[in-house]
Amino acid sequence: MKRKACWAVFLTFVMLVTSFHPGALAATPSQINTAAGKAVAYLHSRYESGKEAAIDDWSLIGLVLSGEALPSAKWGDRSKWQAELKRRLQTLDPRKTTDYARFVLTVLALGEDPANVGGENMIARLKKAQLANGKFADRIDGQGQSLINAHVWSLIALYAAGEQIPRAKQAKAWLVSKQLPDGGYQFATDGRTGGIDMTAMTLVAFKALGMGKEEQPVKKALDFLRKAQTANGGYQEGGIPNAESAATVISALLAWGEQPENWKKGAGSVTDNLLGFQTAAGAFAHTRGGSANQIATAQALLALSDLKRGGAYLTFLREKSGARKVARLADLPPSYWAYAEMAYLVKNGYMQGMTSTLMQPESRVTRAQFAALLLRILGEEPNTRAQGLFRDVSATDWTAPIVEKAAALGLMQGSGGRFRPHEGITQEEMATIVSRVLKRYGWNKTFPGPGVSVNGKTVSPWAKASVEDLQRRRLLGGTATKQFTAKAAVTRAEAAVMFYRMLHVR
Repeated sequence: MKRKACWAVFLTFVMLVTSFHPGALAATPSQINTAAGKAVAYLHSRYESGKEAAIDDWSLIGLVLSGEALPSAKWGDRSKWQAELKRRLQTLDPRKTTDYARFVLTVLALGEDPANVGGENMIARLKKAQLANGKFADRIDGQGQSLINAHVWSLIALYAAGEQIPRAKQAKAWLVSKQLPDGGYQFATDGRTGGIDMTAMTLVAFKALGMGKEEQPVKKALDFLRKAQTANGGYQEGGIPNAESAATVISALLAWGEQPENWKKGAGSVTDNLLGFQTAAGAFAHTRGGSANQIATAQALLALSDLKRGGAYLTFLREKSGARKVARLADLPPSYWAYAEMAYLVKNGYMQGMTSTLMQPESRVTRAQFAALLLRILGEEPNTRAQGLFRDVSATDWTAPIVEKAAALGLMQGSGGRFRPHEGITQEEMATIVSRVLKRYGWNKTFPGPGVSVNGKTVSPWAKASVEDLQRRRLLGGTATKQFTAKAAVTRAEAAVMFYRMLHVR
């Protein structure tokens, strides 16, 4: 009896010690909010002392992600930040593509257009740095193939800007080929063992490439991070436990739907570990017990902001960018019948306005325009060099690489050696093309919408099988009247609805 009593006392003691051990308790939402608030307050004190120049790019991004309004009276008005962006633009290092990628994220966070910063199109510059093999070059002038981080951050920046990744298949293949045997990644291609920071960043880039969690490169990278977690729940880079590594891992985990509080080892989770680097002043130290560190504070605030929202910054910035793009289209109000579908395509980089402020949804779509949209939807690149396959499409015409690729894929055809690039496309022609797409790419799903009736007598014999195919899949009827009219010319809005439905039967 006495032994049982002693055992009970011992268990009670263990429970009390464990319950009051600061590392044993999972970080609560309240603690995360408090930590983020202290970091924001610390950065604001720096801003008050040095104004805009005191807030570096990553800190600025973290502030916006944490819910701070920039520009604002608190942080400086828009004119000040626009001037600051122009100043920072001039300081970008042409030897570092990563500088340009980071700057794009900064511009997005401020709600500005990265395609027009002081007259400079930063999106175009990033895209121009991509090589034929899909790799984004180390330098912005297209030179260098050794830096993995240049590739990774270019992918992240373009995705966050609401762009479709150019040469996505090649870009993915290049990145996957650089995964190390241990499942990790290093900053350069000569690395032999994976590093925490680069592996976490690459996982975010995998998300930007549209990869799935079931894919082996994703599984291997997550497994690498799981195995590398230290005994106190944190991470180390170069043998040094640090805040930045823990923060970067948190953002990567959230990008893949992993809950950081479930990534525990020893006394706590990766989130608990990160909070242990915060100083009394609200900043974060690089190493535990160290002094305030600008990079550590910025990276920690990014992670804390992601934890507060329950999602990765990548998605937040893409949605913010997409909303800005749609809002500036004056002729696409939310009440428009195809608003949801067109807004989706604009936000995700599949479609853009005919001008910077006009969508012209009721305009007739030409065969060349339809081909261009189709390739973008499919992630196919135009031919690099036109051959002059069609008599009415000059090899030097902008449409030539597009229509020739669509023809080479067997999706669009000409007749009598002519493509008729500037003529309109009818609903039955569109149905025929889409049916070919579904067969070629093996898309077998049915769209979850109402079906429509079709008057078979109005459909041309050559289009009947395709129209019936799309009718079965409930892909027809994407018009203002919700009817299918075989010989009617297709508008931009109607093409957008069809493409939207296509994307949802993949």
